[in-house]
Amino acid sequence: MSIIKASQIWSRTDLNNPVMVAWGNIISSRPDLVAAAGNVIYLFVPAASTEYMLISATDVGAPVLSIAVGLAITPPQYIVAGLADRVVVFGIRDGTLSRIFETEPEPGAIFIDLTIADIDGDGREEVIAASEGKQALYIYRLAEETATEIRLELLAIRLLPGPSQKVTVLDRGAGNLPLIVAAYKNNSASGLLTLFFTERGFAEGPAEPNLPSLVTSLATGELRVQGAEEIAWGGGDGALRIVGVNDQLTNILTSDNLGSLVPALTAGMIAGEKRDTLIAGTPEGFLFGFTAPVASAAPDWAVRTGRPVYDLALNSEGLLGLGTSDGAVQVWLLTPAGRTIHVVRPGETLYGLALQYGTTETAIAELNRIPVAGLIYPGQTLIIP
Repeated sequence: MSIIKASQIWSRTDLNNPVMVAWGNIISSRPDLVAAAGNVIYLFVPAASTEYMLISATDVGAPVLSIAVGLAITPPQYIVAGLADRVVVFGIRDGTLSRIFETEPEPGAIFIDLTIADIDGDGREEVIAASEGKQALYIYRLAEETATEIRLELLAIRLLPGPSQKVTVLDRGAGNLPLIVAAYKNNSASGLLTLFFTERGFAEGPAEPNLPSLVTSLATGELRVQGAEEIAWGGGDGALRIVGVNDQLTNILTSDNLGSLVPALTAGMIAGEKRDTLIAGTPEGFLFGFTAPVASAAPDWAVRTGRPVYDLALNSEGLLGLGTSDGAVQVWLLTPAGRTIHVVRPGETLYGLALQYGTTETAIAELNRIPVAGLIYPGQTLIIP
């Protein structure tokens, strides 16, 4: 098993409900942390240390069932929340989280999951909302955006063979529109269905109606070969599976048993890595990491968090946001063993750090995925080559 450095750099434990997490540039140039628990959405921004500061919180008036961040290619981005009967868009107005737009009510929809991506190649992002109650995907597109207003319109409703569970989007590479990947209930287990946009609407791609377990989490990433994404799903049987996408969906790998179930999955590059890592979280309080190319059923590393994991999200700096089922939100720094970690102090520059550590600005910038000409910020955690 590989050695990983794991540090919890920030936490807050008083959100009182299971916590969902997402990252985005809502107000800051660095990734902001969004947490949703019960009826409340919280916006935390990076402070001048390894802390996160609560800027605003808003009571939605109903349980928040799902969240995502996006709808703008450049900041400021928006927070999108799925409720029982509608999808609501929030943005910052005068320093406060404000309700910007909401869709027409869909009684009984239960928008249990949602994702944001440009699925039709027009340069604008769409919202794909999974409705458990209507057994469908609701797809909304951006109809209007001004400095003070945003409006979504319903593009399509796609019925599924069973109640929706999870939805994500798979990047098929240059020249190909992405695939929508939806998991739905099929008796005591689940099925997977894929869709892609055409001039005549949405067409069905490869599907697998009979998975061996109930899907409890869903993610995509470059898990086997760089430049090609695969599907990963966590099951109610405590295992995760990687599925290849060609003319059909093919199970490539099934992990060892990781716990009672796998409620949280995310994929992306952790700090100091140049390849994707698939991270699974369990109610028993463990994180399990599978580093690409994933070839073994056993995880490459494991970290004990001490709290039941409910949701996970990686940001563009390689930091892991973690929501727990007992009301906590955390930020973790996960780095491969042997890396030097530096927390930026006021007045420091890439040039000065390169001299201090005997390396180059370019090497630091590439490792931390920041432009050489870009600024670094007090409190930012950098990995030194």
